[in-house]
Amino acid sequence: MTMHRSSSLLAAEEAFAAVASSTPTAKFSTFDLDPTSDDNEAIVDVAQNFLSSTCPQLLEVLESHHDSKSARDRLVKIGRNVNATLRYGREVVERKERDQVSSMNSWTALEEQTIGDEAHRQNVTNAHLDRLVRECAALADLLTHPVSVPKVRYGRTGLQMPIVTLGSMRFQQTWNRGGRPVTTMEQVEKECQENLVNILKYALHCGVNHIETALGYGTSEMQIGDALKVLFEEGVCKREDLIIQTKGSISSTMSKSDFKASIMKQIERLGLDYVDLFSVHGLNTEDHVDWLFDHGEKGNLIDAVRELKDEGKVRWIGFSTHAPVHTIKRAIETDAFDYVNLHYHFMGSYTASGDGDEHFEGNLENIRLAKKHDMGVFIISSFDKGGRLYAPSNLLRELTLPEMEPMEFGALWLWYHKDHKVGDPTSIHTIVCGAARPSDLDQPVLAALRSVTDCARVDFEAVHRRIQERKETVFGKDWAESWQVGLPNYSQSPQRGSQIGNMVWLYNVINMFGLLDFAKDRYGTLVGNSRTWDKNKSWKENVFANPGFNWMPGCGFDPLADYSEELKDVPEKNLPRVLEAMRFVNDWCTSAYGNKVVPLEWQTAYDMRPWTAFPERH
Repeated sequence: MTMHRSSSLLAAEEAFAAVASSTPTAKFSTFDLDPTSDDNEAIVDVAQNFLSSTCPQLLEVLESHHDSKSARDRLVKIGRNVNATLRYGREVVERKERDQVSSMNSWTALEEQTIGDEAHRQNVTNAHLDRLVRECAALADLLTHPVSVPKVRYGRTGLQMPIVTLGSMRFQQTWNRGGRPVTTMEQVEKECQENLVNILKYALHCGVNHIETALGYGTSEMQIGDALKVLFEEGVCKREDLIIQTKGSISSTMSKSDFKASIMKQIERLGLDYVDLFSVHGLNTEDHVDWLFDHGEKGNLIDAVRELKDEGKVRWIGFSTHAPVHTIKRAIETDAFDYVNLHYHFMGSYTASGDGDEHFEGNLENIRLAKKHDMGVFIISSFDKGGRLYAPSNLLRELTLPEMEPMEFGALWLWYHKDHKVGDPTSIHTIVCGAARPSDLDQPVLAALRSVTDCARVDFEAVHRRIQERKETVFGKDWAESWQVGLPNYSQSPQRGSQIGNMVWLYNVINMFGLLDFAKDRYGTLVGNSRTWDKNKSWKENVFANPGFNWMPGCGFDPLADYSEELKDVPEKNLPRVLEAMRFVNDWCTSAYGNKVVPLEWQTAYDMRPWTAFPERH
């Protein structure tokens, strides 16, 4: 195989060489810089050197950009991308030179030989960096010219919904979940509010006019209300240009009048006369459905929203959910809702993963049911709970590149859903990006703009085919198609609240995509729930004793427990692997996984969060 360094690769190597040569210890060479390093000064230098040779137009745009902090954020992200590409390439070549192979059977023997071949790696790296240069050129154009992401009919609401939504749970100052509460704008830091306003302005610059928030997002509603005033006064947009959605939770003690008054306060906090979309937030259990439709003397809580709709304060009614599949199905079948916010991603359905039968897994059945009811379909947390795609593993990047980064694949998988799901013409209408900074919208917006091109479809099909082939190679066709059959999650585990379906799903996610850090995040909540589960209490008492349980439900693996009753419906052929999967996830995803060395393929390639988001600081 001919070895050829493209101009992009030469620029990347020279960029790192320049930074390394200016530092006596060569601390900042690509091979010494940790892929998630917060040493942003060095990585900014790398990005500037790289762009000066490959995409000077973007460097020029960033140097003159009105928001210098966002410009720097973009340089950090570009530098980390280049670093991840060169670092992984160097390490797999050196591994092969040492006659070593990837651990945990990340690749087949044939793949191993190819991946570590120096000439092959050179060509792959060329292609990765050439793709990055094209993205940088597109970003330069995006930053200097207003665009509009594609819009689609949002079910029976009839709204023209952008296929990217701006989520508002990462840019507020605080969650207000402890310490001194922030209740007035005077308490909000100037830097935080300026960042929020810049995010809103950039979203509108990109045609992302759907803004989604919630009462439960701390100061988000208050800060958005103040920001909208500024946008209206400056003539950036008019109220009718926007689709504003907020959400409110319910409780067993809440009356219809309580719920109605709470929603009105939310609308007032936003500084608006009405909201386009109101969602019941966290319709997560059967009890929640009962409180809406059969709440006795307190009054059915759904009637509070219906009255506000009649009064013109709410245009359309929906619900958001982390519920088991059967609970979501029950809510959809009431036909009381115009749209639904739920988890559904290329690698699973988050808390609903493992629910299902031989025909469906996760929320696929509910996606199809929503179409039957002509509901809008909004996908929650596409880039976070959908795999932490802003911080992917080396393995996942190797599967999606050179055609696209994992974030773009995750988005296209949803937007192209009706085309690649065999026998399923169901469309996904919008996916949310919870932006903590303006630059977080770059990749989703660029992906949305590219999604209408033939080139994007060809690239997607190549990546999708590669992933499907890997799935059968890693698991075998039988397990790939039937692993979820008979598995219970917490709602079918009255004794222990075991989230077994989720555990087996995480086993698949780690072995298929190398997403160990993502799996550790999810499994950590199961471990936490296990600590508070009281065997002397009923299932229902346990579920509602912990306020966060129904949002991140289920308990983890107990090595001393007998799971025969919970696994009685699992096909005999799957049972050994199910038990293996539960032990595997517990071993790898707890802090007590001993001296295990995390395989290179499972390690995080980069982290596209240049700094800690405001609400995570408080």
